[in-house]
Amino acid sequence: MIVELIFDNERQQMEFDGTLAELLKKMKVSREEVVVKVNGKLVPETREVKADDKIEIIKVVFGG
Repeated sequence: MIVELIFDNERQQMEFDGTLAELLKKMKVSREEVVVKVNGKLVPETREVKADDKIEIIKVVFGG
């Protein structure tokens, strides 16, 4: 299925079927460095991606 996602303020579409954790792995993004919102809500990486999901991957800033 085609999913819509925003990462680094770039909107893109990609073919994907699986969990958010698998999506992050496919994109070579560390789960510890991002939070994921689906349809505007924070969700765990174990959630299955659905056809109409709008996924936003937000980098977490470290430091003090």
